[in-house]
Order: sequence, then C-alpha cells, then structure tokens
Amino acid sequence: MELIKDLTIGKLLRDTVRHYPDRPALKTRAEELSYRQLDEAVDMASRRLLYCGIKKGDHVGILCETQVEEIVVYYALARIGAVNVMFNTSLRAGELRELLDRSRVSVLLIGEGYRGVSFPALVANIMPDCPRLKSVYFIGSGESGTFSRLDSLDAAPEKALKEAEGNVLPQDTAQILFTSGSTSFPKMVCGSHYSRANCGRMQAKDLGATCEDVFLGALPVFHCFSISVNIMAACSVGACLVLPASRKTTVLLSDIRDFRCTVVSSVPTLFFAMLHRPDFKDWDVSSVRTGFIGGSSYSPQQFKDIEEGFGMTLLSSLGQTEATGGLTTSNLTDPVDLRATTVGHMMDFLEGKTVDPDTGKTCAVGEPGEICVRGYVVMQGYYDNPEETAKVLDADGWLHTGDWGWFGEDGYLRLSGRIKDLIIRGGENISPVEIENAVMEMGGIDSCKAIGIPSEHYGEEICLCVVLKKSSGVNESTIRTALSGKLATYKQPKYVLFFRNLPFKATGKIDLAQLKKDSFERLGVSAQASGI
Repeated sequence: MELIKDLTIGKLLRDTVRHYPDRPALKTRAEELSYRQLDEAVDMASRRLLYCGIKKGDHVGILCETQVEEIVVYYALARIGAVNVMFNTSLRAGELRELLDRSRVSVLLIGEGYRGVSFPALVANIMPDCPRLKSVYFIGSGESGTFSRLDSLDAAPEKALKEAEGNVLPQDTAQILFTSGSTSFPKMVCGSHYSRANCGRMQAKDLGATCEDVFLGALPVFHCFSISVNIMAACSVGACLVLPASRKTTVLLSDIRDFRCTVVSSVPTLFFAMLHRPDFKDWDVSSVRTGFIGGSSYSPQQFKDIEEGFGMTLLSSLGQTEATGGLTTSNLTDPVDLRATTVGHMMDFLEGKTVDPDTGKTCAVGEPGEICVRGYVVMQGYYDNPEETAKVLDADGWLHTGDWGWFGEDGYLRLSGRIKDLIIRGGENISPVEIENAVMEMGGIDSCKAIGIPSEHYGEEICLCVVLKKSSGVNESTIRTALSGKLATYKQPKYVLFFRNLPFKATGKIDLAQLKKDSFERLGVSAQASGI
C-alpha cells in the first residue's frame, strides 16, 4: 500500500520533475510542456509574484478559464506559500465583488474571459468597490485591458524564491475553494498542501495511473474534483494532462481521439452530453481506459451506459469540497454492478462511519445515517467562519458530510439521499437560499423556495416556487430578467411555478416534502424519480 507523504504541492511537482523531467506534463492544441519546462515556467512565475510583493499567507485569486498559464500560476502560488483563491468563471459582477471581499483577496490574476464576458472589463468595473483588492495582473494571451501582464514583469532573484519555498510547510493552507450550503453565501473551504497533494496521489493509485497515461482536463480548474483527479493525480505519477480549448463536446471528443486520452473523469452531465450525441459512435474513444464519475447523481443504468459507450472501467466515488474532493473509491477490479450501485469504499488511510444526526450514535452496518469521514482529506475549516465550521467538523476530527447513506457488509457505501437541500446541477452545488434572496430583492414577491427537480441530463434542475403579492405585476419574464443580472447562468431556474401559498409545517417551516411532491406532479415527474 502506498503511504501518505509529508509534502507540499510544490514538493510534489519537484519530485515528479526529478523522476520524469522529459515526460510531457501539459498539452494543448498550440503547445506542449515537459515536466522540466513546466517547472522552469513555475519558477519564473513564482519569482514574478514575489517581485509583486506577494508573500506567504497572502490571498491571491485566480479568475481564468483552463489554460497552461492557469496551471503555471496554480503551482507558482503554492511554491511561494500564497493562498490560492479560485473563482468560478461564470460569476456575475455582484457575486465576484462579494466573494473577493469576503475572501480578502489582495491580488487577482485574470485570463481573457468566458462566454463573451471580458474579465479585464469585468474586473475594471468592480475594482472601485473592492477596497481589499490592491493589484490585478493578466495571465492570458489576449487583450489585457488596463492591467499589466504578469509575464512582462521583473522577477525577484532566485535566492528569494529558494527562501520562500523553504518556508512553505505541508500543514499550511494551500487554497480556498467556494462551496454552497444552507447559508445565503458560498462558504470558503480551507485546504492544506498535505491534503491536496496526498488526495491526488491516492486517486492516481486508485486509477492505476502511470507516467504513460494521458488525462483529459474535462472539468474547470476551479472545481475541487478536477484539481484532485486531474492536476494532482497526473502530476503525482508523471502523466500528461491535456487542456481542452473549451468544454464543448466536439472539443473534448476531438482531444480524446487526437491525444489518445486514457483517463477521463467528469461529472455525469458531461459524460451524458458526449454519449448522447447522435454521432457519438463515429468518434474514436477506444483509448479511454478509466476515470472517476462524481459531482451529482446518476442511475445504475446511466453508469453502465457510460461505461459501455466509452468502453472504459468507470469508477464510482463520493467527494465534496470539504473533503478535498474525494473520500471513497471503487476498485478497477470490482464488477460493474457493484460500481454502478455504490460509491465504493473509503479511500486508503481514511475512516468512515454513518451516524444518527439527532443522537450522534454510530449506526450499525446496513443502517442509514449521516456519512462522516476522518483523516487527511478533511478540510482545515471554513475561512473566517468558526460557527459554520463547528456545525460540520466535530471535536474528534469527524467531518459530517450532510449526505445520507449506509455501509454494507462488504464495506461499500450506498447513498440514499442528502440531508442538506442543496441543488446539485451538473456537478455544481447551488444554494437555494442564494437564489431565494436574489428573487426577494426584486420586490412584488410574497415568498419563494428553490428546489431541485430530477433531470436525466444534469442530475437536477432548479425549480423556483413563487407566491406573488397581490397586484405585484411580477411574472415569469420579469423574474428571469431580474435574475439574469444577479446570478450565474448555472444558478438560473429552469422552471418557475406560481403558488397561492407554500405548504408549511406546524413548526412554521416550509414543508419541503409536500412542496416537492406538488411541484413534481405539476411538472409530470414520477413519484419514483422524486424519491418521495
């Protein structure tokens, strides 16, 4: 059994360069870097960041779509001990401004943009309202607007880099990732170098990965799943990581075919999008060997369809941002029925149990309860939020995931639902409260509730249930118009249903089960699909 190592993200890369200096590390349609070249680029970026005055512990944000420069600065920030704060590239101006302030980012690194939105223009517009944000540097290849390009700056001496790198410890915070929950704003998950590097190493082991493998970076880098199963896992074994030009299915399938990708990990939505193309059988995906599926729900039949369609051995797993991205895994040798109906067993060096959330008592085998994990993957806590941290991380080091399931006699974990009412659409965790607050801000609304509606493609779609005030003049169109300027595209509701009143329990709380039942009936969702 491969052992957990006391190392930083920077040390992980240094070790890989020593063993596989000339192996390809990153590939795109336009360029290729060996591990030696990647290491040299990281050193130069590190020295430029030091020249900018960035030091250990500083919060530095990245707002960039997947590209070589983003991977370089990811490693560079880790190398000098800065805390990497990664932003979803779909954020609207107000959302980005709020998260920049709450995460106390002092320096922001930006790329060109995403889906027609220019990041230089976006950031220039909000900077006057971001007093904590002192500097912005451009790391893309297009127009930088008014911002300086990082690659045009002077560099600190090599001695300064050596000193900075020597001060970084495995237990230091490496990055902050955002996750949604029961609060109105995304929580900020702090993770250490130790947890991030070792989670990648263990997932590479579970994938059976070697330096001969070619990973497809099908997920955005700000996604915790991608960081672990793609960036860290590939680096830990000297494998190559292919960075697609976009996440369009034609681009992904072309890269699989042309780069002969062997490891493809993704959320179910993306697998379905590729698999359901009318011309899917015309694409050569014969190189794909394995990969993880996770991030949102799927049926056993959908799991089997993906595995058969790609001709791969698909690995089921359970993960969350608070657990560095992964806490369970299945084995490559497990029969497909076991992998399709469970999320695997606990990863090596981790403890798992289910507990009664009311009493805290550990459940017996086969008895459902809240899934808990303890070990190296557990987060350090929510940044600047000890109250929320205490709700999920107990005094004995157990992380209470909010997921509901049970362990079988075989040690494999079966999921039966979620305690939290998060909506998980295409692998993105979405806070209903955030959507509801945005709706209530527009006026004319008496009450509202956002719920998840089962979707074969996305896992869940957002349904907004609304009670209007009398003579409000609000309709579906005005709601959608108001939300389009407030929320990212993936947070926009697919369905808007109007009610005279929302169902309430005697305690004064919304009867969520009844509301879902009523909504499912109106939308024609079967009782079996609804899970009620």
